[in-house]
Amino acid sequence: MKIQIINFDKNTVPDIEQSRFYSQVRFISMDEDQIQQPITSNMERLPDISVVFIHTHIKGCLEKIATITKQHIQIEIIAAVDKENLETGVQSLKSGASDFMILPATAATFDLYISRALERLYLHKHICFNENCYKSRFARSQQSYQQLFNEVPCFVFVQDRDYQITEANRKFEEYFGRHLGEYCFGICKNRDEPCRDCPAQKTIKSGANQVSEMEIISSDGVKHVVLFQSAPIRDLTGQVTHALVMLTDITDSRRLEDHLTSLGFMIGSISHGIKGLLTSMDGGLYLMDSGFKFKNPQKIQNGFQITQEMNSRIKKLVLDILYYTKTRTMEWEQVSCRSFMEETLDMVTMKAKKHGITVAHKFETLTLDDKFEIDRNSLQAAMINFLENAIEACVDDPVTKGRQHTIGFFARADLENIVFRIQDNGLGMDKATLKNIFTIFFSSKGNKGTGLGLFISNKVIQQHRGQIEVDSTKDRGSRFVITIPRLVPPTARNLKRIK
Repeated sequence: MKIQIINFDKNTVPDIEQSRFYSQVRFISMDEDQIQQPITSNMERLPDISVVFIHTHIKGCLEKIATITKQHIQIEIIAAVDKENLETGVQSLKSGASDFMILPATAATFDLYISRALERLYLHKHICFNENCYKSRFARSQQSYQQLFNEVPCFVFVQDRDYQITEANRKFEEYFGRHLGEYCFGICKNRDEPCRDCPAQKTIKSGANQVSEMEIISSDGVKHVVLFQSAPIRDLTGQVTHALVMLTDITDSRRLEDHLTSLGFMIGSISHGIKGLLTSMDGGLYLMDSGFKFKNPQKIQNGFQITQEMNSRIKKLVLDILYYTKTRTMEWEQVSCRSFMEETLDMVTMKAKKHGITVAHKFETLTLDDKFEIDRNSLQAAMINFLENAIEACVDDPVTKGRQHTIGFFARADLENIVFRIQDNGLGMDKATLKNIFTIFFSSKGNKGTGLGLFISNKVIQQHRGQIEVDSTKDRGSRFVITIPRLVPPTARNLKRIK
């Protein structure tokens, strides 16, 4: 620590030899014409504290204090004035001194003023009081909290009394876009009017936190099941003006719960179905055994056909179960729609011909290329399932026996979507069947069906962010129109298979 004493009167020497700070003091005597000299005279570096003795008969003492303050704001300045000149001490404070000492002063008094100056130095060093420092600290604090706000792994936004979004974090903007000043119900729910019993508005009105579960829709049409939590934001008077809303995506958790629930139903249903298939297979084996025993080729043939059919149905059932229970990420790739359609047809054409069913197909495109982004294996399995259902609807048609059954598989590519159309002139469906065809374990085929095929196919289309429209008339046939976006939405790209 360095202490500098500036004295403009050589005849006045402060008596501070007994001060405990005496060894750190450097004396500077100046004449009136030396007032403009730098305060570092006779010192190796700037002093921490300057004690300036003010004499009313010498002009420029207050100006010296002002000069030091202007050039070296970090220096603590103590003005020393005679007790008859207290008004000069007040003036020194206006010039920039942080304190003034009354003369004559003892060494103990000097120590007291130096100690107070040291305390102020400590505070200035560790706690900044000037406006620029406040602004800097506020900016750093604001930046830190903004970073925390953005890094929260949830959808977070602030809503005012008018349902408008005033702030939003990075994840919210990634999924919903930047919509400050717009209505929350339009952005999160795709609605034209506020939600009934909006929990965020309840928070603003009551000042109490709200917790609920809801479904929201991101900007690319992807649905998310979220845990809604809101907290009040108050102004300086304590009035609630906004609600802080945090939406935690629990879509995977709810999907897993639904999957486990349906898995329990499936075990019972499948066990019963497999038991019936095995019983039928036993009947076929019995016919074959009886045919060999009595050398009856017809019984052998009938038994073999029954056994073969049951084996095929058990195999399909097991594959459906494996497909349903296995969880994997989608493997997206760019595929030519024309080649995808031809490969899919190759897998069902032989089965259709075996039953005398004509398969018609056509592909048209309104764009320069026909590529679309899909998980080839899952979408192809879904399409095959739709086509095989059409074949079975023709085979099982009891009304139109004797007439030619046909199945159509058509596709059209436009700028945004690929539209597939699969239709048949087979059995058709009544209204009750049509309403439940995508419900798990629902089957109109009796013991021949498991209720998994169309359920899984529908989920595959949903995973591709597609839509299915079904039109069917009893005894006249059915038509499935499947629309698949050509590009996968970014928020759907990394989702696991929907159960």
